[in-house]
Amino acid sequence: MYRLKATSVNDLESQPRFWTMMTGISTVFALSAVGMASLLAISYYLPDVGAKTYWFISRSSGIVAYVLITAGVLWGLMQSGSLFRHHVSPLVTLGMHNFLSWLGLGFAALHGMILIGDGYINIDLSRVFLPFLAEYRPIPVGLGIISFYLMLLLTLSFYARRYLGQRNFRLLHYGSFVTYLLVTLHSIFAGTDSSALWLLYTLSLIAVVTLTVLRIISTNKTKQTRSQQRTVSRQLAATKSARCTRRLGHPN
Repeated sequence: MYRLKATSVNDLESQPRFWTMMTGISTVFALSAVGMASLLAISYYLPDVGAKTYWFISRSSGIVAYVLITAGVLWGLMQSGSLFRHHVSPLVTLGMHNFLSWLGLGFAALHGMILIGDGYINIDLSRVFLPFLAEYRPIPVGLGIISFYLMLLLTLSFYARRYLGQRNFRLLHYGSFVTYLLVTLHSIFAGTDSSALWLLYTLSLIAVVTLTVLRIISTNKTKQTRSQQRTVSRQLAATKSARCTRRLGHPN
């Protein structure tokens, strides 16, 4: 059994520290800055290679971002339900979920921003931030931009949980499934080498669907167990009350 200093896991989840958010935001900008600096160095010292480096970095960072987003969804399922709760500390799942979310956002930002230097697809800063304006596969690229904003909203919502309330927070985080679906569609239809990554997408989908089903089953079992426990408690209380009544009605 895991012993927590806070009163409950919900208290821990609803009160993340400010420095954690700042660290996450800094990670997003730092990864993008490192990527841009590396690209400038490659373009300067290896001009023949630099022409395609933008695209290579974008594709590689996009793949890494997709893996991290998948891992974040899986950790989120472990954290939010009763699945694996007795095997993995809630503190570990919460910390890992936030870490994966921010890291995935960082690589996703690098994935989009780096394309500004690529001359083939002709994308500028406005097309990076505004969906469906890109000349290259506008719909899949637009879905990727929308999914990025949704990921950012969901990640920041952890720091506003006390203001949102538990019910609204849970309803908002059902959007994680929509975000994951949009990211998957973007990855499949926007990438030029998606056919070579079909195994990655298949395993990702299988893992998310399987863990979602297991979480639903586990949560339903937990609800049934609690309902049975409440029923037994009421029956015991009623039996005890009846015994007391009989004793009062028939004194020795």
